[in-house]
Amino acid sequence: IIPGGKKPKSAPSVLPSNNQTPLASNYFIFPTSGTITQGLHYYNAIDVANKCGTGIYAAASGTVQRVRYGYNSGSGNYITILHANGTVTYYGHLQTIFVKSGDKVSVGDRIALMGNTGYVIGATGCHLHFQVTGAKNPLSAYAVGTPIKMK
Repeated sequence: IIPGGKKPKSAPSVLPSNNQTPLASNYFIFPTSGTITQGLHYYNAIDVANKCGTGIYAAASGTVQRVRYGYNSGSGNYITILHANGTVTYYGHLQTIFVKSGDKVSVGDRIALMGNTGYVIGATGCHLHFQVTGAKNPLSAYAVGTPIKMK
């Protein structure tokens, strides 16, 4: 309350539409090569399928937050990476993991191999579950069936 202040007639009508950080279109690289097999999941994730053992790469530089092995509520072996802008990337269903919690990674560093750990059935088979928290998932711009290639 400001002494002598006046209450505005109405509240501003502009509200943020989401809590995602706007990023340059080139902030993330493709984390792997393969084919997009499912559209955007409600938790901002895309699945990319390829042969088991296909390389998985850090989509941006950051610090490995978490490395987990096992079933993990269906996501299997996974990694999360915290990036300087506060976003977090998640890489799930991994066959082999090459990093540990606390490791610093640079964009394009090989961090794992694609697998089918956790709950993967039928057509999902070997794939990467790539999720982004706090920003738009760069793979959401591509239709199911689109091939992508890690550069």
